[in-house]
Amino acid sequence: MTEETGPARTVDRPSLADWEDAVRFAVRAPSIHNTQPWRWVLARDGLSLYADRRRQLPAADPDGRGLLLSCGGALELARLRLAAAGWETDVQRVPDRDRPDLLARVRVTGRRNPDPLTLERARAAERRHTERRPFRPDPVPAELLDRLSTAAAGEDVYAFPVVQADQRVDLAVVMSWADRVEAEDAAYRAELSHWVGPEAEAAGEGVPASAVPHVSPDRPRHTEVPVRDFEAGARGEQDVAGDVDEQPAYLVLLSTADDAEARLRAGEAYVRVSIEAERLGLASSAMTQAVDLPAVRERFRTLMDWPDHPQMVLRVGWPPAEPLAPSTPRRPLSAILVVQAQPEG
Repeated sequence: MTEETGPARTVDRPSLADWEDAVRFAVRAPSIHNTQPWRWVLARDGLSLYADRRRQLPAADPDGRGLLLSCGGALELARLRLAAAGWETDVQRVPDRDRPDLLARVRVTGRRNPDPLTLERARAAERRHTERRPFRPDPVPAELLDRLSTAAAGEDVYAFPVVQADQRVDLAVVMSWADRVEAEDAAYRAELSHWVGPEAEAAGEGVPASAVPHVSPDRPRHTEVPVRDFEAGARGEQDVAGDVDEQPAYLVLLSTADDAEARLRAGEAYVRVSIEAERLGLASSAMTQAVDLPAVRERFRTLMDWPDHPQMVLRVGWPPAEPLAPSTPRRPLSAILVVQAQPEG
C-alpha cells in the first residue's frame, strides 16, 4: 500500500462504456502493415482477445508470429487503459490450448486509484506513433537505452541493445538479405501493394501513402541498417530529406521460448518500449524483415549467436523536427468487438 495509490476497495463492475473505451484504446496498438489482426469478445467473465486469422499476411507473416506480436501489443494497451481508469485486472494468456485463436482473457478483480506513473504511461500511449521518417542524427544516450531495456523486461522476455560495431554490421547484413528475399517475392510485393493502397485506407486499415516516406533514388537514406521499403507497394507521399546521417539505436526483443504465449508477451514488451520511448522524447518503429520469415529469423539468431528467440527489432531515435506524419487509420469498434453480455462485478 502506498500513499499515492491508496488501498484497494470493492466497487461495481466496469460499465459497457468502460470496456468499449479499453478496446478503442487497445486497437491503437501497432500491427504488421496495420492489419489490426484481432477480435474482441465481451462476455460475463470479462473481455477475451482472439486472433483474426483472416488478416494474417501469407507472404510477410507465414507462421503468424507477427500477428501474435500485434495482438500482444493490443493486450498491453487494454490493460493500461483499464489501469488508468482505476481497474485492477487479471490476465490469462493462451487459456485454452484447444482454442488457439483465443489468446487472452482479461478479468477485472478490483478497484484502485491509479498511480501517477500509470497515468503518465497512458498519456504517452495516446501520443505514441510509428515513426517511419529519418530520425535526427543525435545518438541515443546509453542511460536511455537502459531505461528502454528495463521497460521491455517481462516474464521470459527481454531486450538486447545492439551497440557493438560488429553486431550492428551483422544486423545490417541480415536486414539487407531479408529485404532482398522479400523484394524478389512477387506475392510479397502484391501483398504490400494492397496494404499501402487506397482500398485498404478506405477500409480503415493499412499504411496510407500519406504516411509513407518518399525517398528519391538519387538521394537514398543514410542509414547503416535498411528500413522496410513501403514504396515497393506504392509511392510514398511524404517527402523526406535524403541527406540526414541517421544514428538510431537498435533493440532486439528476445524470448526464452517461441510458442504463442512467448510471442504474445513479446508484443506486450514492444508496446511498453514504444511507450517508454515516447515518455523520454524518443520515437520508435518496428523493423521486422529479419524476423518475418522462419528461415531468415533462424539465420539471424545463428549469426548473432543467441540461445533465445528474436521476436522484434526496434529502431529508436530522436524524432524529426517536422510535424507528425498522418496517423494510420483504425477500423470501427463494430468491426472488432462483439458484446455477448456485460460482465458481472
